[in-house]
Amino acid sequence: MKLLLIMLCALATASAQLNVASDLNDQGLQAAEAGRFDDARKLFVEAIEKYQTLGPEYDAHIAIVKMNLAQLYGGEGKRAECASLLEESLAVFRRTVGFENLNTVTTANVLASMYMMLGDSGRAVDLLDEVLPIERKLYPNDVQLARTLGGLASLHMRQGHVEKAMRFAEEALQASTKTEGEDSLEAALAYANLGEGHRVSGRPERALPLLRKARAIYSSRLGPEHPRVASVLMQEGVLFLADGKLGLAEQSLTQALAIVDKSCPLCAFERIAAENDLALLRIRQGKYDAADQLLSDVLAMQDKSHALPGQEIAVTLQSLAVVRQKERRYEDAERLKQRASLLTGSYR
Repeated sequence: MKLLLIMLCALATASAQLNVASDLNDQGLQAAEAGRFDDARKLFVEAIEKYQTLGPEYDAHIAIVKMNLAQLYGGEGKRAECASLLEESLAVFRRTVGFENLNTVTTANVLASMYMMLGDSGRAVDLLDEVLPIERKLYPNDVQLARTLGGLASLHMRQGHVEKAMRFAEEALQASTKTEGEDSLEAALAYANLGEGHRVSGRPERALPLLRKARAIYSSRLGPEHPRVASVLMQEGVLFLADGKLGLAEQSLTQALAIVDKSCPLCAFERIAAENDLALLRIRQGKYDAADQLLSDVLAMQDKSHALPGQEIAVTLQSLAVVRQKERRYEDAERLKQRASLLTGSYR
């Protein structure tokens, strides 16, 4: 009888701990939704500690909380910390529930997006290529399929595979409207990718309506000062720049950089893109001092990001070399060109 009482007490204690851990995770999600990130972080950490006291059979629960904590870091622009936690979660999900489980697939998708932001396209593609056949087979009506297709579209667009990217984007749009509706975030990504494809292909009249539709959805769903709004504004700005509409380009690009400054100052990927695009505009305007400052800042951020491919850094070096020549700083320009050549030569 005494042994039975001890067992019942132990079960009751474990049940109470489980409820506390679950409540802490829920409270963390609510705090994150309300923008109370410090509170959310503390609640998620407490939830993890509670689950850890319950033993290894609750490892999958810990992985879920770590995924929530990781996305909190990602939203703050702390992409490296986010990716590290997601790697931990993904490893646990693989071990406990298998790779075909929806939690595992979801984590792989989020991790792939973080690697994209960190400039590690290779690891992002590997993850998305792995989950795509699983989603087609097991989750054809789930939003994760649309997210994977959208991610692949973005990656192939970045790598210059325009037609392949647009095929993924078109399929992503079909999948997202089917599962989430025409005004979903996944649909917005598809519109942006399709718009970028038309822009790169020299069809600005087809690109601009798609980009504006994407921006309208992001503004409505996430707010007008979200980094995704800034990303589409950059695309519009580059379109205007190519079309010689420098006033409209300046309006879009300065607004994009202001949004990044305010909403996510630690978002290096978005800042690099915004400052680089604005530097190209300053070069066109003959404002070489401003272009120099922007490109120097971009280069400093790229040098800190060890995951960025050498080709991207080389492009910045070449642009800065052009500016230094315009500024009659010929020795600096030559040094920059030599460094760019070394980087591109090492990737041939």
